[in-house]
Amino acid sequence: MMQKIKEYWKRSAFYEPAALLQKKLEDHRNFSASVFLFGAFLGVVLWVWDYITDPSGAMDTIGYRLLFLILLFVYWLIRRMNNPYLLATAALIVILITLADYMVILTYLKLGMLYGIAGFMFYMLLPPIALQAFPLLVNVMSIVTMAIFPHIIALLGFADGFEHENYAVLIWPAAIVAIMIQYFYAKEYHTRYELEKALQKLSYTDMLSGLYNRRYFMQIYEKELERAKRIKYSVTLLIVDSDRFKAVNDHYGHPTGDKVIQKIAEIFRQELRMSDTAARIGGEEFGILLPETPLESALAIADRLQMKVASNTLSTDGNPLPSFTVSIGAASFPDTDTTLLYTSADQALYRAKEEGRNRVVAFCNMDVGENMM
Repeated sequence: MMQKIKEYWKRSAFYEPAALLQKKLEDHRNFSASVFLFGAFLGVVLWVWDYITDPSGAMDTIGYRLLFLILLFVYWLIRRMNNPYLLATAALIVILITLADYMVILTYLKLGMLYGIAGFMFYMLLPPIALQAFPLLVNVMSIVTMAIFPHIIALLGFADGFEHENYAVLIWPAAIVAIMIQYFYAKEYHTRYELEKALQKLSYTDMLSGLYNRRYFMQIYEKELERAKRIKYSVTLLIVDSDRFKAVNDHYGHPTGDKVIQKIAEIFRQELRMSDTAARIGGEEFGILLPETPLESALAIADRLQMKVASNTLSTDGNPLPSFTVSIGAASFPDTDTTLLYTSADQALYRAKEEGRNRVVAFCNMDVGENMM
């Protein structure tokens, strides 16, 4: 039963993964912050409406109007905070403070509760306009809370003259519309997010191997080297090449060669750590980036990969193929300068090929040393 509930929840528009929420926040951050900035300004300036409604009573609402400047705190939070749930909670608390403040203002104005009831509509417009950066579930709860909050304030005796029926007729239909807008917008945004994610994955994925492609790998490579230089930690690059791959293609056909590529990629996915990055960077050539990994540790990983590949076999049309192997060249920063790291690993791979293939060779201090398998 619980499993079915979880599955239903994940299929609903209310389920929003952390990555989606973060992107939603980034996409709407500037606009939402601007709305709260404008809201702070508007809340103060509308003292003019107080004065027009009741010049005498308006003298007592100046301080309450200035309290709308608390919305600047939400503006500040949106610009700096990255947790959408904490941010939404803080925003709701501040909004409720201004809502209670507005109700107090109306009590100071002659016929304020009659003329000012339309002002509650601003609070129903706020979620569809300003709260799109926040989770849908929180937004729906916020709308319901904002709609029911004036009833509670009045029942507690803090809003004399509040007309529950007139308020309900005006605000609750607006609240339902606001919830519908939030729901359909969030659902559409989720669909667009999944589509963009799929397209993005296609842009950085090698379709044959399922690993990253060369373009994306080089982006990660450059960023990781910059980070390694800045934080002063080791990073190792492995360049892996399938031995005698052309002979496999020529003798067994390209579909078999494709199977070899896919099997090597599968081994990488099984053996490498979550922090490592593997990519197909050429026809039968792969790149592996090992962050925070000194050369000695990287060679142990390379040895394991080399032996794992050598111990695997494939079959085609029911006939087993000869075992296939890989050669691996390794170079590490800071043992090798970052500007020479790729070239050094490539030179180590070339030496591995010269020495008979099916081995790991490391490049150290501009001299090539090797670890024979």
